[in-house]
Amino acid sequence: MAGCQLPIEKEIPLSVDSYLREVPAVKTAVVHLTDENRSKSDIEYQQFFEKLKPVLEAKGYRLTTPSAVILRLSFGVRQERTVTVKSAIDTAEYAHPIDEPSVLATTQYNRHMVYEKFISLTAVQAGKEEKPLWKAVVSLKDYAPDFRSSQDKLLYLLSHFIERDSGRRISANLSDTEFYQRYVLNYSAAEASTLFVTEPEMRRRYLRDLQIRVDAHADDFKKCGLTEKREIAFTVSPFGTLPAFGFKETFNILGTPVKENVRSCIAKYFEPLLRPPHDLDTTQPMSVTIPIR
Repeated sequence: MAGCQLPIEKEIPLSVDSYLREVPAVKTAVVHLTDENRSKSDIEYQQFFEKLKPVLEAKGYRLTTPSAVILRLSFGVRQERTVTVKSAIDTAEYAHPIDEPSVLATTQYNRHMVYEKFISLTAVQAGKEEKPLWKAVVSLKDYAPDFRSSQDKLLYLLSHFIERDSGRRISANLSDTEFYQRYVLNYSAAEASTLFVTEPEMRRRYLRDLQIRVDAHADDFKKCGLTEKREIAFTVSPFGTLPAFGFKETFNILGTPVKENVRSCIAKYFEPLLRPPHDLDTTQPMSVTIPIR
C-alpha cells in the first residue's frame, strides 16, 4: 500500500540547458577542472578528457597555453532520489490437482535509486572570468551509478550545444538509432537512415573488431598446432569471459577433427582477446575465423 502512494516513473530522458553570450574570437583554451573531489591526475579524468578533447577541437578550440579562453569543467554522477517502479509477475490462482493452475498477474512495486550523470562546461575569457562567454550543461538520469555508461550520449548532446542557446531546459529521449549512427559510426545526417537497426550493427562491429584482434595474434594460434583456418563458434558473457567454445561442432564441419590439447590451446589464447559486449544479447552464439599464417 505504501508503494501505491509513490510516483511511478517509466522514462528518464536526457536534458540540456545551454546559454550563449558571445562566441570567442580567439579559441585557444585551457581546461580547468572545478570538481573538488577529483584531480587531473585521476584515471577517470584522463580517460574522459581523451573523449572530450575531439569534441572541443571540432568546435575550433585549440587546447594550449597561454590561452584566451578558460573552460571550466565539471562531470560525474549525483545520487538524486528514489523512485517506485511498477511491474507485473505471474502467480497461480490456486493449486489444481490435475489441470494447470490459472495464472493471475500480480502487481509488484520496487524502489530504485536514480542517478544523474552530467557534464557542465562554462567558457570564460581569460582575465575576465566574471563574464562567461557560453555555458552548456547536459545530463542523463537512470538507475546505473556509472558515469561511463552515459558519457558518450552526453558528449554527443554536448557537441551540439557548445556555443548555442537552448532557449530553455530541454528534456527528451535520444533514440539509439540516431546516437549510434551519428556518434559511434560518425555518419553525417545525410548518411543516416531511420530504417537503421542498431543491435545487429553493434553485433557486426563487435565481431569485426574481435576478428582484427584475432588476426593480429595469428602467430599465437599457430603455436597450438593448428594447420588450417577454422571457424569457431562461441558465446561471450557480459563480462567478456568465455562460457562456451564450440570445439566439436565447429572443428568437425570441415577438415579433420582437432585434438583436445590443440582446442585447449586455442581457447587459452582466444579468451584474452574478448571485450565485454556492452548492450549486446549474450545468449546468442557468435563466430570468428582462427587464421594461420
